[in-house]
Amino acid sequence: MRARPVPTLAVLLLLVPAAAAQEPAPAARLPEVRVTAPAPAGSLLDLTTPGRVDRLGEEEIRGARPSALPDVLERLPGVTLQNEQGSRFQPNLSLRGFGVSSVTGLPQGFSVFLDGVRLNEPTVEEVNFDLIPLEDVERIEVIRGPSVLFGRNTLGGAINLVTRRGRETREIVPEAAVGSFGRRDLRLRLGGAARPLDWALSLTDSRDDGYRDFTGGRTSRAFAKVGLDLGGTDLTLSYQYANNRIGQAGSLPEGEARRHPRHNFSPDFFAPELHMATLNSEHRLDERLTLAVNAFVRALDAEQFNKNLIAPNSRLVTRTLSTGGTLQATHDGTLAGRRNVLVGGVEYARHDVRSRTFEEPPGGRTLDADLGDTQDALGVYAQDALTVARDLLVPGSTLVVTVAGRWDSLRHDIADRLGGASGGVHGYDRFNPRAGVTFAPSARLRVYASYAEGFRAPAFLELTCAGPGAVCPGLQVGVAPDPPLNAVTARSYEVGTQARPLAWLDVDLAGFRTDVSDDIFSVAPSGTTGVFFQNVGRTRREGVELALRVRPLEGVETFVNYAFTRATFQDRVELATPLAPGAQTVRPGDSLALVPRHRWNAGVVYRPWPWLALSLDARYVGSQVLRGDEANRHDPMPAYWVTNVGATLRLRAVEAFVSVNNALDERYATFGTFAVNGREAGQPVQRFLSPGPPLNVLAGLRYAF
Repeated sequence: MRARPVPTLAVLLLLVPAAAAQEPAPAARLPEVRVTAPAPAGSLLDLTTPGRVDRLGEEEIRGARPSALPDVLERLPGVTLQNEQGSRFQPNLSLRGFGVSSVTGLPQGFSVFLDGVRLNEPTVEEVNFDLIPLEDVERIEVIRGPSVLFGRNTLGGAINLVTRRGRETREIVPEAAVGSFGRRDLRLRLGGAARPLDWALSLTDSRDDGYRDFTGGRTSRAFAKVGLDLGGTDLTLSYQYANNRIGQAGSLPEGEARRHPRHNFSPDFFAPELHMATLNSEHRLDERLTLAVNAFVRALDAEQFNKNLIAPNSRLVTRTLSTGGTLQATHDGTLAGRRNVLVGGVEYARHDVRSRTFEEPPGGRTLDADLGDTQDALGVYAQDALTVARDLLVPGSTLVVTVAGRWDSLRHDIADRLGGASGGVHGYDRFNPRAGVTFAPSARLRVYASYAEGFRAPAFLELTCAGPGAVCPGLQVGVAPDPPLNAVTARSYEVGTQARPLAWLDVDLAGFRTDVSDDIFSVAPSGTTGVFFQNVGRTRREGVELALRVRPLEGVETFVNYAFTRATFQDRVELATPLAPGAQTVRPGDSLALVPRHRWNAGVVYRPWPWLALSLDARYVGSQVLRGDEANRHDPMPAYWVTNVGATLRLRAVEAFVSVNNALDERYATFGTFAVNGREAGQPVQRFLSPGPPLNVLAGLRYAF
């Protein structure tokens, strides 16, 4: 069965050199460019891609029993999860010193794509993980570092998800699971094919009572996909509906977090409703030229309620309609007798956003802000991959040079419907280059080096909360763009190697440095519950990532990952802070908040019989600076260990599983900040922590008819 085309057009660009270098002779036609599931034993992933790409297949995704996308990625080197909201549906993800989160106000440095559609919300580039249909994802790629091919906001990298299609074998798979804190998951997957048609459908309902008080949640989704494969033409049309309601807890004063980690001082909730349709098409015009088209429409209505102890409660109501698409052409041929692949494309999206903020003092409700934003985003990109040499130094070796560039433009047209000062037009554009070289002396070894630049334009809510005179109440819409923000730019260098020195050992080692200019941070003025955004000059992220995968015996597989990440300020900057006297001076070399320097993962899977798999894994997360202490004057959040165990039993069409997470019931915190404690006399500013989940169990059963 041949590999299916990947709808995410930018990923096709990234992996072109891999396809080019694997051809045995320059005169042979380049094979179709595909992103595939993990390669079988005996070959290396990403043989000639000038950068690190982690891939997870359907079995790895399903085996993680995820509540949200970050759960699947936590075993990868350097990936750290934080849980500011106290809900399993809305974790934050940090990698290489950049984050992606559903929390408004945290700096976003990753882009997330589903079947070619960017999922970062146009409000402030956040990602609502609870809206991603993970049960229908068959492939995940994590592309690290700035990626000009994925466009703006990929400062730390991009995460690409590809949904499944119907297969030749009919699929009817119900699944049920129950667990701690009232967790209950129900899923039904259907699928099949009658060539040239294929189809897939899933229904999902997941609920729990939450491991914190008043944090019960529900996510309900439906996903359908129809495909048409006519040989030279391949079409897919998918539709997703989601209707969720998620209780949120937030952080607790440090003493309360240690004594009563289940308490909730401010019961909040998030309630989104989503409709999304995506069309992908790929057509081969001749032996060398392929056209690909992506088009989408996405409508999201969301309500966010925040309970405040020192200010009126607030409610944010947003309505977003996004439409757009991408057109891409791929030509593979020869240049000066060498294999050469040229890819170019254009991408456009329009977002219409309406944001209303209500203050809700006891006994009433007032409209505090009513803003709209029309965003036009345009990107034009090209990449050329040339196999410049074969049999260089050693027989069978390959040397590939890749150059790429992308121009992005983003225009905000903000209207203040209450007649205030928030309206205005803001435009940002930039050209970002990329260059890389990969040398593969054999199928068991490759080394690479690359340089790339990235770009992030200020988002809608950031522009309306851009100064101490325009504070966002409760991380919601502000009142004035004062002063304008600069776009964030990044320059990144990476070197690495991927090797299989022995048949039972895989080694992946990478080193990186990313220099960022005009980073945008949210800061909290003393005595308020709100924030405003400001540029903070130069910052830097640098580090090393090592991954070992070992198969010492038949039926035994182990892994060990380590990541060192140093994220620091490079300029002296004045930041507002809740701590007295209300301002802090950050010096060059001070660490960025919530970035652990050391991160370990280790695990083993033992299969004593083909029908039974036993697993044990542990992760270590080093200490982290609390948010609000960017000057590094206070004790950091302590390091912690978490251990998980599990078992999976498969007998013909039946699969049963049980997992015990945080098996040693470790008390730990994943997020920390400084805030006003409105429950104590004098409302002192204290350390606030978000407790991690305690020991919890999940057990389930699935049957494939």
